[in-house]
Amino acid sequence: MRKALKSTACLVALAFVLCLALAAQAQSHGDNSAEAVSLNNRGLQLFQKGKVDEAIALYRQALAIRPDFPEALDNLGLALDAKGNDPEAIADFDKALKLKPGDAVTESNRGLALYHEKQYDESIAAYQQAISSHANFPEAYNGMGAALLASGRADEAIAAYHEALRLNSNYVDAMNNLGAALDSKKQWDEAILVYQQALKLAPKAVDIRGNLAAALQDSGRADDAIFQYREIVAARPDDAHAFFQLGHLLYEQGKIPEAIDALKKSFDLDPSQAETALNLARAYQDAGNLPAAIEAYQKGLALKPDDPHGLYNLGNAYLSAQEPKKAEASFRKALEAQPDFAIALQGLGMAQMQAGDLDGARLSFVKLTTMQPDNADAQFNLGNVLFNKGQYKTAAEAYREAIRLNANLAHGHYNLGMALLRLNDQAGADKEFREATKIDPKLTPPK
Repeated sequence: MRKALKSTACLVALAFVLCLALAAQAQSHGDNSAEAVSLNNRGLQLFQKGKVDEAIALYRQALAIRPDFPEALDNLGLALDAKGNDPEAIADFDKALKLKPGDAVTESNRGLALYHEKQYDESIAAYQQAISSHANFPEAYNGMGAALLASGRADEAIAAYHEALRLNSNYVDAMNNLGAALDSKKQWDEAILVYQQALKLAPKAVDIRGNLAAALQDSGRADDAIFQYREIVAARPDDAHAFFQLGHLLYEQGKIPEAIDALKKSFDLDPSQAETALNLARAYQDAGNLPAAIEAYQKGLALKPDDPHGLYNLGNAYLSAQEPKKAEASFRKALEAQPDFAIALQGLGMAQMQAGDLDGARLSFVKLTTMQPDNADAQFNLGNVLFNKGQYKTAAEAYREAIRLNANLAHGHYNLGMALLRLNDQAGADKEFREATKIDPKLTPPK
């Protein structure tokens, strides 16, 4: 089966802090300021309900009344960050900091926006500034850990997460992120323990369970990973990625019908994933359902037409379905995508043999033996082509080379014996038949 796509990085949770403006602030800025405070606070309520655009509109109204309103600027920055408009968000945080220099909350929120912009060094600096202003700030340590991890400083990230947890031992997001950092260092046993601890505090946190499943998968604990992926799809039945990973693991365990079911659900949920279709096709092929396999390969290749492995596997499916011309076309496309793809060249030769094109097959296998001089199967298949062309002497030479490369190639000995019979070398043939039978008792000499 094609290698399944696995999470290369765990999901990281970051925190932001909203700013509620108090009525006392309004009194110090005049009557109009009271309206600005009210607009800011109403915007905050809308933001918390997920109504980001409406919140932005209210924050802008508040700032139109009172431009020097740092809480509204901070909240506007967070809302813009939530919309993916990080440059404008950073600009608003900068304006807020000019009004309230060193404000820990604003520095932390600015660090979040810089993180989203992948400006990791600047993000780390912002979080450090927040911590210098407010040492007991677990959210800032958590955010700094994420930026450190993203910049390749995993050990420092782990230290930051531990500090966040020292300040708040029940900080689930920091536990999850600590697990991600440990995962990045392949410290899977430690990561698993951390994820499990986080799940005790937040048993319905599906993303954390997904990280746990991936760590279990990476550590070789397939049964435990399967259990977790089943829990995920039960809680979130529209999770195409979880179904994909579940299908991959089930396939690896030889549970083909279950793998097919999971992979099919994954592709039904997200038909844009070529890899899912190609893995599903391979499972169908192993199950002997060639029509379904071919259809799935075609769907996958429609999404990723130059995938050499998908084209090769489709060629094999056509070979099994006794459609050599279609197989040949697929193998040729695989070789166009990857000219040094040796097994596709071998598949091409096999398709040409099946179609009766012995001259084409001979050329393919000769090219393969040049590409891979130590490939016993290539020499063996070349021998078969030459034998079928009636060129018994050169066929015998190819079989001998195959046997030299792999002395336990039972069919190589047997077919060499058949070639020697055609060359009237009965003694030599008998010797090769005895060798073939010694390696594989099912191969008995011809009568």
